[in-house]
Amino acid sequence: MNELNEEQAVNQELEKSRVNQKLAYLFGNEIVNQAELIDIADLNVSDDITRCISKGVVQLKKLKGNTDSQRALINEISQGEKLILCMWIMEMDLLDKL
Repeated sequence: MNELNEEQAVNQELEKSRVNQKLAYLFGNEIVNQAELIDIADLNVSDDITRCISKGVVQLKKLKGNTDSQRALINEISQGEKLILCMWIMEMDLLDKL
């Protein structure tokens, strides 16, 4: 049983590393590192933030499979918007859907 738990923990760490590498390509290491430190549940999510997240997710989905275009799109938004969007993608486990 312990071996199974250890294997699951290793698999979870590998998956987290894979996701963080992909997010770092899109958002940059600094944003990903910051996103890991902040619990999205602690944020006061306003209507503006909700619209930003929604718009960003929709645009990234439209560019699915074209990471260079997704990266270019992300580079056009503010640091704060990048952080919120990255946090949302991490929290909701959306990366593979984008």
